[in-house]
Amino acid sequence: MIGAAVLLLSACSQAAPPSSNVASLQSSGAVAPSSGTAAPAGDQPRLRMDMTDEEKQRLYDAHTACLAEKDPNATGTGAGPAGRRQYNDEAWRLCAKTWPLPPWEMDSSNPTFADNWHRNVKCLNSRGMKVIETEPGSWTYDGEQTLPHEQRATIEKECEQEVFGGGRR
Repeated sequence: MIGAAVLLLSACSQAAPPSSNVASLQSSGAVAPSSGTAAPAGDQPRLRMDMTDEEKQRLYDAHTACLAEKDPNATGTGAGPAGRRQYNDEAWRLCAKTWPLPPWEMDSSNPTFADNWHRNVKCLNSRGMKVIETEPGSWTYDGEQTLPHEQRATIEKECEQEVFGGGRR
């Protein structure tokens, strides 16, 4: 699990996986719904920092269900022949509003996000990870990592909770 991108995208097979060396977030500034379920019609759902993996999966499953409904002849998720998506472009366009936005705390539209991301990268480094901030919402490893993967994943979660907040993670 590398950074926040994996946290946000791991539950969804439609998204391209991030590079193994970079964590990044992409987001928009929609207003967060107040619950962990899909937002009312017209509003895009938003993940929360304290959501369980199951709650996140329900939101991603709603997006996949929308794609399947809009393109019933599709072959499913993942890359199709010659790298083409297995759902048609119209289905993707019609279902864009069902794709969950990142938690507001980790949304680049949040005015405090860039400062908090910088603090997050400082936290990672202070706990033994060797990373460089490439831009707000993205970092890359700075040389060979000496900490085991599991320890790095724990540090990432701890720093995200410390800097961005977190609840039950």
